[in-house]
Amino acid sequence: METPKHIQSVPALELEPQLTSLVQYWRGKGRDGRLPARADIDPLDFRTLLGRVLLVDVLREGGALRYRYRLFGTEFYFYHGSDLTGRYLDAIANAEFRAELLAQYDAAVTTRQPQYMTYDYIVEAERHRFHAVLLPLANDGETVDMVLGCGVRVAVL
Repeated sequence: METPKHIQSVPALELEPQLTSLVQYWRGKGRDGRLPARADIDPLDFRTLLGRVLLVDVLREGGALRYRYRLFGTEFYFYHGSDLTGRYLDAIANAEFRAELLAQYDAAVTTRQPQYMTYDYIVEAERHRFHAVLLPLANDGETVDMVLGCGVRVAVL
């Protein structure tokens, strides 16, 4: 029997509407098939999502990809118990979740395409379901050096 995954893909058409709007905004910032840079993104353009936004630096160390939170949205403190700004994603304690999350980031970086996903947090015996996106950014329009992430709670089960 296969172990259930913590993170599942979400079809673009089923994505939470605020996230769909953020993806459209991101797409509008790219030019001529090039990815937008961090400087192209104005957080005030999506201020209702600010507490749910992540900015993640993409580091290339010895040929391997590594990810560090540059900005960790304040609404995520509740679910993680602290601010993870400045910390590396490979330090996430749950090994299975960490591997799945890193695979999502790797896909965003290597394909240069947005990733759409759903995942759950268990809080006080309630399951909080989220939809999330990972949107690659590149200062040179080609090489992904940052990922803009956003997660929105869609249900309490």
